[in-house]
Parts: sequence; C-alpha cells; structure tokens
Amino acid sequence: MDEAKEEDVVAGIPLSKTSPTRLTYDELYTWVIWQFPRQKNGGLCGAVRPPLQQHGWIPAVILVPKKSVEVYAHLNQSYPTPEAAAEHFNSNHS
Repeated sequence: MDEAKEEDVVAGIPLSKTSPTRLTYDELYTWVIWQFPRQKNGGLCGAVRPPLQQHGWIPAVILVPKKSVEVYAHLNQSYPTPEAAAEHFNSNHS
C-alpha cells in the first residue's frame, strides 16, 4: 500500500486517514489543545486546532496522564469551535 495515501500532513504533523493518531503534547506544541471535562475513550473529550488560520477544530481524546492526544482526523471533518467538535464527537462516536 502507498503510505502517502494513508496520511494527511497538517501543519507539519502526519495524521492517519484510517484511525486516530496518537501524538504527544510536545509534538503538538504549536497546536491548541482544548479539553472538556467529560470522559471519552479513557481520556477527556476534546479538540485540537493546528496553527493555520483557515483550519477548523479536529475532535480528539486528551490523555492527560500520558501527556498525549488521540487526534481523530480520520473522521475527515473539522468544526468552527472546539465545543462543536467535542459535542459532535461525543454524541456520534464511541
């Protein structure tokens, strides 16, 4: 398989098109990480936004003790606010 087709690169970060991408806080140092105090998949429901003005928020699970984030870019949808991303993700994905 052609690996290039299975990833998108957003603001220098490769994101899987087929499953969540786990990244450390250090890898996302230029991104905004927003967490909502609601449990989701072993972490906190949240969203991340790359440092690109035109880019929306991507649903994510914030794994605080592990200092990492599961970015759900494979859902292929971004949102205008972190609240919208978290709410849609929380109500539509297990």
